Amino acid sequence: MNKITLKGLFSFLFLSASVSAVAQIQSSNSSLNSNLQINGGPFELTEATKQSIEVTGYAKCLTDENELLLQQKHPNRANDAQFEEWLAPKLSQIQADRASGRSQQVVYNIPVIIHVVHDGDALGTGENITDAQALSQIQVMNEDYRRLAGTPGGVNSTGAAVDVEINFCIAQQDESGNPTTGVVRHVITPYSNNQTPSNTGDWEIRSDVETMKTNTQWDPTMYLNMWTIRPGGNALDDNVNPGLGGLLGYAQFPSNSGLIGLSASGGAANTDGVVAAFDSMGTLAEDDGTFMLNPTYNLGRTMTHEVGHWLGLRHIWGDNSNCVGGSTAGDFCADTPDSNQPNYSCVTVDNCVSDGLGNDQVQNYMDYTPDACMDTFTQNQKDRIVAVMQSSPRRMELNASNVCNPSQPTISFTTTAPTSTLEGSDCDFVDYNFDLNISEGGDATATATLVATGTAVEGEDFELVNNSVVFATGATTATGSNVITLRVYNDSFVEADETVILNLNVTTTGSTLASAATHQLTILNDDAAAALTTTVNVYTNNFDDGTGLGVYDRDGDGNAWYAGVGGLDGFGDIVGDTALSESNGTLLGTGTGGYTPDQYLVSAAFTIPASATDVAVSYVVGSYNTSGVYQEHYSVYYTTISAPTAYADLEEFVLENDRIVPATGTEIRTHDLTPYAGTTGQIVIRHHNTPGDGLLLFDTLSVDATTGTSIQTVENSSTLDQLSLSTSGTVTSSDAVSSDLMLDITNNGIEDFGCLDVFVSRAGNSAQSYNGNTTPNFFADKTFTITPTNVLTSTDAVIEFYFTSAEIAGWEAATGQTTSSLSIIREHGTEVEVVPAAVTAFGSEFIVSGTFTTGIDGTFYFGVPQASLSTAEFAFDQFSVYPNPTSGAITLSISTSEDVTLTVYDIRGRQILNDKYTNTGSLFNKTVNLNAKATGIYILKVEAGNKSVFKKIIVK
Repeated sequence: MNKITLKGLFSFLFLSASVSAVAQIQSSNSSLNSNLQINGGPFELTEATKQSIEVTGYAKCLTDENELLLQQKHPNRANDAQFEEWLAPKLSQIQADRASGRSQQVVYNIPVIIHVVHDGDALGTGENITDAQALSQIQVMNEDYRRLAGTPGGVNSTGAAVDVEINFCIAQQDESGNPTTGVVRHVITPYSNNQTPSNTGDWEIRSDVETMKTNTQWDPTMYLNMWTIRPGGNALDDNVNPGLGGLLGYAQFPSNSGLIGLSASGGAANTDGVVAAFDSMGTLAEDDGTFMLNPTYNLGRTMTHEVGHWLGLRHIWGDNSNCVGGSTAGDFCADTPDSNQPNYSCVTVDNCVSDGLGNDQVQNYMDYTPDACMDTFTQNQKDRIVAVMQSSPRRMELNASNVCNPSQPTISFTTTAPTSTLEGSDCDFVDYNFDLNISEGGDATATATLVATGTAVEGEDFELVNNSVVFATGATTATGSNVITLRVYNDSFVEADETVILNLNVTTTGSTLASAATHQLTILNDDAAAALTTTVNVYTNNFDDGTGLGVYDRDGDGNAWYAGVGGLDGFGDIVGDTALSESNGTLLGTGTGGYTPDQYLVSAAFTIPASATDVAVSYVVGSYNTSGVYQEHYSVYYTTISAPTAYADLEEFVLENDRIVPATGTEIRTHDLTPYAGTTGQIVIRHHNTPGDGLLLFDTLSVDATTGTSIQTVENSSTLDQLSLSTSGTVTSSDAVSSDLMLDITNNGIEDFGCLDVFVSRAGNSAQSYNGNTTPNFFADKTFTITPTNVLTSTDAVIEFYFTSAEIAGWEAATGQTTSSLSIIREHGTEVEVVPAAVTAFGSEFIVSGTFTTGIDGTFYFGVPQASLSTAEFAFDQFSVYPNPTSGAITLSISTSEDVTLTVYDIRGRQILNDKYTNTGSLFNKTVNLNAKATGIYILKVEAGNKSVFKKIIVK
């Protein structure tokens, strides 16, 4: 994509000074979308590099410049002094051990993967170098690092050269254990190409190269990644718009590990490796007639030099212009004579006569001399390399990597499963598929399964479905399905996040292996215990694209806001892509100089709940530039004016006025929006008052509101809650739409109730008859219904039901009762359980709770015990009603010598039958015909003398 036309992506709409124009310029939703990448600005050339370009026409090495940009992008990355402070004691130990004879000779093996990047050239043309040319580089490095006799690397013209005991091997296995030649080809058109557009394959800016590395890198704990590219565009030392023309190579310096306050990864793991121009890769000595090599730098020493940096070596002049070198400055190696500048020829010279150490070591691989001059790594340089190989991340792991071994039949898996997922609170589940494949036919049948570890519990939190894939002898496809499914169950428990770590296991009598690759899925808890207040997210924008955003370019200079800009993930508090505004166009390649911006970025509209008691907006704001000096100015506003007609409308309420962002860093800011509860508005950020030299960054905008927790007060069978209760623990149930609280269930046992449907089945602020009882014994209007998948009759469950103060006060007023006499009646069919109620405060509302031992299914009523169907039926020695349910008649059998009165009520408490019968014996038997009654639930009241009983009758 042409950098000059990048702004064409953004359909920017601009404000004029007129009020009428302001009303017309709200940008479209797509106006901010961007595929821009920030990986630091252009290289800030050192004096040595400028001199190299002047003397040779090439930038021999840009590792120092690259390291400076990495440190700017990743503030936690060690600077040079911190790295040397970390390395020094390790070097001292290595040297002391060698002096005392305790050191062990160890050859370190480094697997190499070579990425050949081209734009579609035929093999052996353009920058698409042949395998033979690429692999000849491995030969050169082994000659140089092992000081192999009879090779250019074994000459030792200085008398100080040592065998570094680093062995480079080309990878024979990819990351999944499949066979590879060790040379991987990527057809990639450089992302930006406006400097020399006629050459579509040249890489012109560092940020593009760094992005390409991120997109193509293999695991840096298993491989040394090498990339070959065609550097191009304008010259590196172009004063106006520098490109990469003249670049030979650069490396990523190692990171430290374990230094307090510094990231072990240095924040740059995904770009780790070495880059070289395609024509400086390989050696003329191995040319089979297909090599495309630089006429001067054609013996492979560019990569030898850059890999030296990758292993922790510095230039022999120590990147300073004085003669202070040795073991504590310069290149930190006492056995390389001091120098104050690079050398560019094989002629020996002493640039630091004062040190008395003799000529510069022009033969050292870490100088800038021609390839043919070089033949020396010194003992102190080796010590540094050993220290790095023992302790530095993405170096110390490589010796244990086995990817240089010939591949064996290996079973591996691929999946689109994410690394994290929200658990969900209903009774559903989510399936993630893992496709298993074998790299080549095996010598015996092999059966592969996934083995799960982690904190999640198999059978409760997840299940592996069809967990067996069989590959017959010699087969490269599975017998049957090759898919294993990870099924993650939702639940409603409040718990810590859980992990599922999946590894492959292979059972075979042959040689088939299981890939060592793993997949970890973190199941994120999204359940919360009931609380008096609830915090909800009203608005969030991570600026991954420009959807819903607006732009106002007040100064009309055509430079506005970008969203979806990549490459700054991990810079301070920036996560993923970000939004930004420029005060210097060179950093994005959208211009050539500094600006004095005045432009607004406007969020989508959101509504703050009127009931909110606390509302806050937070965001990440930062400043980025290559100098580390310049600061950016900004202001933040809240506006409720959806169609602004003046800039003052955008600035309706000031949240932050002309604040300065710290140079090259980020901060998290928070402002109070509580005064604006009940309004609909937008957040506005303005970049202004900045004659700066960088970028203003804006990310992770979030508006959160705290409200009092609401209780469900209306019947809601149409928006019932569905939740899972499969083992011990506490679950909270709320309306599926409003999230208003209904109840909590604590399962004190391990019973599996399965999936529960929960809803308020009757609502009101008063009381009504239950089983035909009279006013003092009316039950509360409000009832709850729970329907589990598994109906259990032996339980230990506490259920807490949420009532408003109005619901409780209404019941008390209607009945004259108090909550101290309250009981809970659970009905399921003919089954009735009565438990005493405990009433506690929930803020100004109430919780009515009880312990249920014979089930949690049914409808729950709330009233006084005397009116319930508890043990009243046992007031008679013998009492039976059958059949129940009935399709017509019921027969009563009661042990009494008294006359009997039978009364039947419908479920609403209306009397529909009342008969009195004379009894002449000790046992009363009577058949009552209910044929004329509609199907439903009825209450039968039986009275004899001073005894009475209620019984629920179901008519089918």
